[in-house]
Amino acid sequence: MKNTINYYYNLNPNKINHIFDYYYFYIDNELYYFSVFTRNVQDAEAVYRFNQELLRRDVLVNEIVNNRMGTILTFVNQVPYILSKISVNINKPISLAEISYLAGVKISYPKELMRDNWANLWINKIDYLEYHHEQNYQKYPLLSSSFNYFVGMSENAISYLNQTVIRLKPEKVDVGVISHDVMLLDDTVYSLYDPQNIIIDHKARDLAEYIKLSFFRDNYAIFDELDQYFRYHYFSFYGIQLLIARILWPSFYFDVYDEILNGRANESVVLKITSRIGEYEKYLGDVFRYFKKYYPIMEIGWLK
Repeated sequence: MKNTINYYYNLNPNKINHIFDYYYFYIDNELYYFSVFTRNVQDAEAVYRFNQELLRRDVLVNEIVNNRMGTILTFVNQVPYILSKISVNINKPISLAEISYLAGVKISYPKELMRDNWANLWINKIDYLEYHHEQNYQKYPLLSSSFNYFVGMSENAISYLNQTVIRLKPEKVDVGVISHDVMLLDDTVYSLYDPQNIIIDHKARDLAEYIKLSFFRDNYAIFDELDQYFRYHYFSFYGIQLLIARILWPSFYFDVYDEILNGRANESVVLKITSRIGEYEKYLGDVFRYFKKYYPIMEIGWLK
């Protein structure tokens, strides 16, 4: 890989480290990531334009580096890669303050980055995973034993979302903001500033992911944090209903499923989730009651 980095980027790292589907190295004490481009290749130009606009606006974000041909994609064995210079290299958990900071940036964005059609995305995700579940049923017994439970939870989330869209209309505040495609259980602040992970979506998306991950990180201050958050961030009733639907969607489980299928995690990682299902259901009930104090949100029978 040294020859590839040197040829395409005119960089000469002394050592290149390889973990799963990305490589990282240092040049003059600056950290670089050379990683597989996981987005749709057709979106590469939009990802780059938005990255450049964020940098021009002095928004903290990792910088995409063009190759010697002036493009962001470098193909290695027909696989597209992207090189990023890391602006933020802090090994600490994602905070609600950082999520709020990025969501508060007012900026125009390419329409290709919008990810607001949750119902279709969720249905397609379940179809994709059900196919792989049938193909790998015996290979991954820990996943197989828990899969149907989380599919059931996801169907509840889709139903809640559909009822919200039918009954309510968005308000002026229900606009797209800087959001993130994935937040993993063991994620650090780095992914918040990864240009590949940045999308545009309703602010309920990242807040919901933070609320869910707070349980698995034993964040006992979550409700105090939410009190503080809502002092400065207004949500319409439509937005709150979206938030509840997103909280019900078990993204953390499906993301771990993907990590295991793609060889980036051992199957035993799923035990961090499945061993605490009972506790998590109680936590969801606490979250529901928290919002019920302030909004007449639709009931969820199994959380009573």
